[in-house]
Amino acid sequence: MLRISMAMVIVCSLLAPASLVAADKPPIRGLVSMGAYKFVVTASDPVNTLEPLNAKPGIFGGIVILASWRELQQSPTSGITENNNIDRALEDVREYNRKNPQKPLAVKLRVWGGFVAPDWAKQIGGPAINVVHKKPRTIGRFWSPPYRKAWAHFQEMLAAKYDSEPLIREVALTSCMSFTAEPFFLPGEPSVAKPLTDAGFKPFEYKQCLVNAVNDYAPWKMTNVEVPLNPIHMPLGNPKGDIDFTQQFMRSCRQSFGKRCIFDNHDLDTTPGKPVLNVYNAIKKMGGPVEFQTGPATPKDFEGTIKYGVSLGAGSIELYQDFGGFPLVPDDQLKRWAAMVEGNRGR
Repeated sequence: MLRISMAMVIVCSLLAPASLVAADKPPIRGLVSMGAYKFVVTASDPVNTLEPLNAKPGIFGGIVILASWRELQQSPTSGITENNNIDRALEDVREYNRKNPQKPLAVKLRVWGGFVAPDWAKQIGGPAINVVHKKPRTIGRFWSPPYRKAWAHFQEMLAAKYDSEPLIREVALTSCMSFTAEPFFLPGEPSVAKPLTDAGFKPFEYKQCLVNAVNDYAPWKMTNVEVPLNPIHMPLGNPKGDIDFTQQFMRSCRQSFGKRCIFDNHDLDTTPGKPVLNVYNAIKKMGGPVEFQTGPATPKDFEGTIKYGVSLGAGSIELYQDFGGFPLVPDDQLKRWAAMVEGNRGR
């Protein structure tokens, strides 16, 4: 028995460091285009475009390539669709980099589930759920174990195809998402809470979904994993956010991925609310790498927002390319902001 126990210890000691190996790909640095975000309004599939970056070449360090689960896996038994939205966008990035070798783009991959999950996934465990958050949507039982199993299998296939792609430096963790690409965000207004409750929503299963999200992304061995963080608001409608739960997740992410786990928040502005400040304090405590996305598309104090992100240790900051955003900012100003973020060694 002793020999068996010692063998297990040796095996575990050999396997454990594998998840903590430094990333083969460095995180993205500088300003990052948030990508073609207009699809969120219409619940259509994303249409990636580099037109805003082509108009301002040589400034940005990266772009977010967006895709939906439903376009990438069209049935429970199918593989990843060939010549898909991601593949086409990667070709566009390669073309951009050939034209701008002095400042090539890196890619963050953000695949949405939630209201753009496949119909077959929305029907796991029962019919799709009709909800209203800003707009009418349909979602599946994203918190349930069968749905989570389907999502985890989807990540295995995505990682098998794209983990070794050198252009893709980061993948966004979007397990358990519903309305935004922020897994910890789940609105609690009656038009959401009642349909979810009627469909069998269980807070402890939602928490388990978040806890297991790190395992969902374990197949990504070389790519950095970007995690958008918020306090969790449970039970549904509870205005007080549970930052302790979020901190536990942050520790688990760093234990699993080491510095490949990149902390993020999508509400960067000069006047953050208390729940967001709690996230920023947790990030300060645990340290970088850290990234941000601006909350408003065009913050009232845009430069102050960038400076605030730099003060929090941001190695990159996502800016909207739609609904205003960086296309409205003069090139010289963007170059100055890019230099500020790129020169930030506090991450």
